Amino acid sequence: MRSVVVALLLLLTAGCARTQQAAEEAKPAPQSAPSKVAFNPDMLDKAIDPCVDFYAYACKKWQAQNPIPGDQSEWGRFDELEERGEYTVRNILQKYSADDPKRSATEQKIGDYYQSCMDESAIEKAGTHPLDGEFAVIAAMQTKQDLAKQVGRMHRHAVEAMFTFSSDQDFKDATQVIGEVDQGGMALPDRDYYLKNDAKTVEQRKHYVTHIQKMFVLLGDSSDKAAAEAKTVLAIETALAKGAYDRVTRRDPAKIYHPMSSKELVALSPNFGWEVYLDGVGKPGLLNVTEPEFFKHLDSIVKSYPLDDWKTYFRWHTLNDNSQLLPAAFVNETFEFFDKELTGSKELSPRWKRCVRYASGDLGEAIGQKYVEATFGAEGKARTLKMVNELDKALAADIQHISWMGDDTKKQAMEKLAAISNRIGYPDKWRDYSNLKIVRGEAVGNSMRANEFEFQRQLDKIGKPVNKNDWPYPPSTVNASYNPQLNNITFPAGILQPPFYDNSADDAMNMGGIGAVIGHELTHGFDDEGSQFDAQGNMRDWWTAQDKKEFNTRTKCIADEYSGFHAVDDVKVNGKLTLGENVADNGGLRIAYVALMDSFAGKDPPASDGLTAQQRFFLGFANVWCQNRTDSLSRMYATIDPHSPGRWRINGSVSNMPEFKEAFHCKSDAPMVRQNACRVW
Repeated sequence: MRSVVVALLLLLTAGCARTQQAAEEAKPAPQSAPSKVAFNPDMLDKAIDPCVDFYAYACKKWQAQNPIPGDQSEWGRFDELEERGEYTVRNILQKYSADDPKRSATEQKIGDYYQSCMDESAIEKAGTHPLDGEFAVIAAMQTKQDLAKQVGRMHRHAVEAMFTFSSDQDFKDATQVIGEVDQGGMALPDRDYYLKNDAKTVEQRKHYVTHIQKMFVLLGDSSDKAAAEAKTVLAIETALAKGAYDRVTRRDPAKIYHPMSSKELVALSPNFGWEVYLDGVGKPGLLNVTEPEFFKHLDSIVKSYPLDDWKTYFRWHTLNDNSQLLPAAFVNETFEFFDKELTGSKELSPRWKRCVRYASGDLGEAIGQKYVEATFGAEGKARTLKMVNELDKALAADIQHISWMGDDTKKQAMEKLAAISNRIGYPDKWRDYSNLKIVRGEAVGNSMRANEFEFQRQLDKIGKPVNKNDWPYPPSTVNASYNPQLNNITFPAGILQPPFYDNSADDAMNMGGIGAVIGHELTHGFDDEGSQFDAQGNMRDWWTAQDKKEFNTRTKCIADEYSGFHAVDDVKVNGKLTLGENVADNGGLRIAYVALMDSFAGKDPPASDGLTAQQRFFLGFANVWCQNRTDSLSRMYATIDPHSPGRWRINGSVSNMPEFKEAFHCKSDAPMVRQNACRVW
């Protein structure tokens, strides 16, 4: 199972009091998912001028009819689709959760994992005993020389202590995989939660200390001891935060690429015991040390805190990262801080939803095989590939005709575009889970073994050629991505459904929905980060100095524009943090529009529902980003999320497009017509 922080950022699960949880879980789970509703023209608010506020015109009625569910901190079209997928996965897992000897090995693993997670009475009976072995090893540490061995043990169980370790492609030799050490070891969502001193952040830090204290008390420590332990944890995590880069800095690949030998890493923090740690992860050889200053800083932290403080820190992270599969008292207390306090959720998600999420996180491709059989047809893959090809052509034409880029850079850009590969629906070869042991009735044990399986899988990549078939997430995921080092785009089956894509919808709606998302991912290859990698996925400057200057001027326009938008209350969007996504939104929407117009081959496309094809295209785009979000989550995302809020993904993008002005016959001074429009692609 993923750690609490990762689950918080990716899943945003919630909780409530134990009595409410028991009442909810006593009810039978609904037998069917929410209906698939792609687009309903009656949901447009005709009282609002689309030229004044296109987001409100397209989404206000949807927002009014789709309040945030109690177990969520936001509700949008993504969430609708994600929930439909959860129902599908639940049905799959329930089917194989019966202890049937006829099950295949894969069916046994996914079924027994889910059954173990759902068996709350067994989890209550076990208490925290599944962690006794981990706590005993921590207690047995004798000197600081034991730190490295213990951190290695924790990393194998996906407990983020001190820093993180994994594998990654070499930034400058994309054919090879090397080891990577990175900043980490902090349970709060971002380093700024430890360093900022505004009233809200200070209050949240106080509540975090109280939360840690309560968790230690639940573990059996006295209140006074737990209070002291909580302060120790905050002190160590704050020290780690002081050495860490902020998120904007980390967006520049050049600033997080520092290839080093193991000897050079040892020299950065000699007091840690790197030889022991690296021996435990297979002596990886060449390493990318993402932030050398962080590891220099780590050395002083190791020296500054006594062994007993480190034991407290390790106990906390072991408890925190496994809390979701412990008894309800731990689950509920975790909710009170990480979900209610930080994201504004009100209730605990039903247990079946949480177990579906944990199973998908740990056995995603095993479940994905069954998911694809149930949801994804050949027609969807073929039609998606057709759109990808159309968007490739549109982006190629855009690059060729762009006025600010010289011929030499255009040639490099075209080579990169031609080299982008597409992964649609699901992997060509499924992941092999045969070495992963799943035991019925061992919820925590299954999670730990799954985490260790994944950690070892990452280690096994080091020193070998890149496997381009390795997918970043399960086929059921509602997401899409571009990888600059692989130079490919990935569209799992989970997102290739309404409202993004609908076999029954016209091309205008689909091109505005999934087409703009495909265009978005293609454009990532040429945003401020992706543009630093070449066609082979190597970090290399393929721009002329003048073209790079022109590019930077245009990206600055985007950053400045979005920095003027409000995220919530007095908090504005961070235009530098969201720059890559905003460039991709604007570029993706533009090339999707061009691709749609090209498909009409100069003919006047027919209207539908009283809307022109051009209007339906923009509504298809807006339809994807309608959302409701708590103020607490909006505040958090303004700090950590590289995406702008839905309102600005829509209004920011369309206001930069003269084609939108024409489609809705907007006046030149209308709010949705930006006078000094920004455009990169």
